[in-house]
Amino acid sequence: MDNLNQISCGIESLDELLGGFKSPSTILLAGTAGVGKTIMSLQMLSEATGRGEKTLYIPITTEKIDKLKMYHSTLEFYNESLEVYPINRQLAEKDPLTTLIDIGNVIETKKPDRLVIDPITPLGFGFVEQERRRFFYTLDSMLQERSMLTFLVGELIKDELHRSVVSHLSDGIIYLSRGENGLKTDHYLEFLKMRGIDLRKQSEITSCKYLYDIAPGGLTVYPHLKPEDNFKLDDSRVEAGIPGLDTMLGGGILKYSSTLVAGKPGTGKKIFGLQFIYHGLQQGEPALIVTFEDSPHQLLMDAKRMGWDLEEFMKSGLLHFICSNPANIYPAEHSIRIKNAIETMSASRVFYDGVNNLEISIPDKLKLKGYLYSLASYLKSKSITALFTTETSSSDCPGNEEIYLAFLVDSVVMLRNSKARNRRYMCVIKSRGTKHKRSIKEYAITDAGIKMRTDTLI
Repeated sequence: MDNLNQISCGIESLDELLGGFKSPSTILLAGTAGVGKTIMSLQMLSEATGRGEKTLYIPITTEKIDKLKMYHSTLEFYNESLEVYPINRQLAEKDPLTTLIDIGNVIETKKPDRLVIDPITPLGFGFVEQERRRFFYTLDSMLQERSMLTFLVGELIKDELHRSVVSHLSDGIIYLSRGENGLKTDHYLEFLKMRGIDLRKQSEITSCKYLYDIAPGGLTVYPHLKPEDNFKLDDSRVEAGIPGLDTMLGGGILKYSSTLVAGKPGTGKKIFGLQFIYHGLQQGEPALIVTFEDSPHQLLMDAKRMGWDLEEFMKSGLLHFICSNPANIYPAEHSIRIKNAIETMSASRVFYDGVNNLEISIPDKLKLKGYLYSLASYLKSKSITALFTTETSSSDCPGNEEIYLAFLVDSVVMLRNSKARNRRYMCVIKSRGTKHKRSIKEYAITDAGIKMRTDTLI
């Protein structure tokens, strides 16, 4: 008996999740219209063709071959060397047995290493259930005779999968769907079944939904952000860059920790973050700034007004920006961009400005918490010192402001404006793992950044 071979999926992000497909095997790629089943199939086949595999695409369609080729040519990844053998959909529904013979003949002639039949649903359409099952058992036996990787594309909703005989004959089931997420529509990929892979890996991937995106270059699946394995933490500290704050924090910020700076607009949260980053850059610490409200140019100008030349660090590669419109981002894609930037530049500090803006792209509060928890855990596992900012809700009584997501971070610094005295005050209200002073200190926003009056105690 032949051994199972591990071969590339043909989509890099799928390989990261699965480690590749097992061959020979049969994979059912299911979902409703418009979720990208055909694009995914053609992308996998085109990449395999480019690597020298013999590939065959059998579309069950009403389109003529010239029109099919015209559509395929608009795809950036499409490989013209891919063998395409269309079968008329009307004939396939009327005479499935002749279609079955036709498929068998072309497979025997082409001898592909990788095959896609798209879609499989019209085959046996007119049969009663018993005959339909017998038809697919025959098709399965025919496919099993050749040692190849087969994808059967099914126009099926999730509830129909359990009743479909194709599901039981398949070694793996990949289900594509889409759902409303506020003002956007998100695409989700699920591995409902995947035989032949490590049981621990199988348990992990079949319990999750993965976001994916369809772009001109093809389909990309976004893995969940996970902390590094077996990371170790220590008690080393870094300076915040704001004189007096390190004393309030018991000697500085723990190197691996995350700090949330909260306050209303105008309290200096952004300046706080830029000052934190600039101080690290001066010590030779690579830094990443993630923002939603400002362009890199705007932040560079804001910093320059304080006498901080961030542009020189950006040119040298020590500083990198990720600036996005929260209405347009995929949260999973955004976190992977952050991960890739961090690992490329070996960042030591991260300034994530305005986490409250994420409510636009992640309106579900539970999902928002999950996103930020995964991000904070990953940053901690990389021993990165992270600073987040967020806006607080209004409160008539200072100290009663709701600080959303405070439980996810190690430290919380509260910034407040005092209308009565036209002054600003700062207080460390949480600092996990270290003794901190809960005194309230007055600070000012000057031409050189945030400065504190260390003699102020109220």
